[in-house]
Amino acid sequence: MRGRNWLVRRAERRLGPELGALRFVATSSKVYWKALAPCLAVGFAYGAVGEFVTPRSSREPGLFTDLPMYLLVSTLTGLVLWSLTLLLSFRKLLVFDGGLAARIAQKHTTVVFRWPEIDAATVKAVTTAEGTTPSRMLAAGRKASLGVSGRNALVFRAAGGFWLFESRGDTAPLVLAIQQAMLDAGVPGAAGVASRALPPAVVTTRTSLD
Repeated sequence: MRGRNWLVRRAERRLGPELGALRFVATSSKVYWKALAPCLAVGFAYGAVGEFVTPRSSREPGLFTDLPMYLLVSTLTGLVLWSLTLLLSFRKLLVFDGGLAARIAQKHTTVVFRWPEIDAATVKAVTTAEGTTPSRMLAAGRKASLGVSGRNALVFRAAGGFWLFESRGDTAPLVLAIQQAMLDAGVPGAAGVASRALPPAVVTTRTSLD
């Protein structure tokens, strides 16, 4: 199954007894390359500070004498800082026999939506113009994001609010997987999920979900 990494397998073992078999894995990703340059700049700044605050004796070389080491340490520091952004760069939405699961990295952050809790009539796929995202264009009294920002999104209502799983990829396979799981679970209105949700609605102006 595509996207079934160690994190997904761990969540599958943990949630399987409650939600049944895993059917589909949707991935939302966005690597923050724009943050690389600022992180490297911070790394070099820390390296420069370290050159001045490190205790030295008369036998030790002067400041910035070992320039290759300074460049190496500063660059590695910047890369370590940038690597922390990768924790925010990837999200998964799992489709099980019994519902959806998101934010699966930790047990206490995991969000589970069982099929009876999801209003099948509100399951939709949307897309926006390049440079904007559904989370910016769609308004609701209660709205939360489950993915990383992207121009495409799956939208549904559950637990008294709307939830968005944004992605840069095609959301049609996710919609079809949800419809089939709902049909197999006997959810009312599941038969019309794909016909209502696809093709994705194009959102060009700010739109209310309520």
